[in-house]
Amino acid sequence: MEINIKALMALRAVMAEGTVTAAANYLNRSQPVVSRLIAQLEESVGFAMFRRDRQRLIPTAEGIAFYREAERVVAALSEIETGAKNIRERRPLPLRIMAQSHVAHCLLDEALADFCVKHPDFRFSIEIRQREYISHWVANRQFDVGFAPKPVGHPQLDSVPLIRVPVYAVLPAKHKLSRKRRLTVSDLASEPIVATRPGVPMRTRMDGWFGIKSGIANIRGEAASVLLACQLTARGLGPTFADPFAVSHFISEGAVVIRPLSPALFVDYVVLQHVDEKPGVLADEFVKAVRSTARRLAARADLASHSM
Repeated sequence: MEINIKALMALRAVMAEGTVTAAANYLNRSQPVVSRLIAQLEESVGFAMFRRDRQRLIPTAEGIAFYREAERVVAALSEIETGAKNIRERRPLPLRIMAQSHVAHCLLDEALADFCVKHPDFRFSIEIRQREYISHWVANRQFDVGFAPKPVGHPQLDSVPLIRVPVYAVLPAKHKLSRKRRLTVSDLASEPIVATRPGVPMRTRMDGWFGIKSGIANIRGEAASVLLACQLTARGLGPTFADPFAVSHFISEGAVVIRPLSPALFVDYVVLQHVDEKPGVLADEFVKAVRSTARRLAARADLASHSM
């Protein structure tokens, strides 16, 4: 089976624009050319990408599934084109960064804001993924640096400590348990917990703290990320568990209260880089800036956790 790259580009354009006409305008091609590329692609893969409904194209289930796979290839090709242009014009390549959702939204954003003021020529690209994907993509040289919680074991990765931070119980504002200085398993056992889904590192830590095998936790609902869990807690749906980065915005807005756990629970964050490729001096400076920002956010959360 041979797949034409131009046909993949046409597929992405039609998916994004909704019609062949709009896709043709986007690609600066004629409508018959785009239609022919889609037809060639369907013939190559052996199934229809769209069903025709008058003037509209409705993606088939097979077309949607294929597009999800093809999008990664097309995106990679776009990055190659951009990289080639940067090399040709002798422009510095962007630092390719991977991190979990709440780390990207609540730590890297703040670190980048300060860092780019000091280094206006610094260029970057951030991708959000779960921990297992972060280690995989950095190990395969698709990204320069990753920020992830331990444990991360991979022979092609250097793992450098970033920071150790405590996990907090996150409570809706004015929750009855906010009067306590520390929260125990017995304190939270009867509370309807907003947990992250199984497989998320924070869920694994929460399960271990509760001793989940004995069925102690009262899980009201599950969220795909720590950041979403905190948002739901801020809406009053119940306590959750998070690190200082995830709760940073919420405590500043007064939407939640955080309390230390007893026994204490910690997360060790590391910086991941390929063993044979180091991004350079400016990248090292950026990692230092992220570490400094992480310490500042951790100190802010520690102060908030003891406020009554």
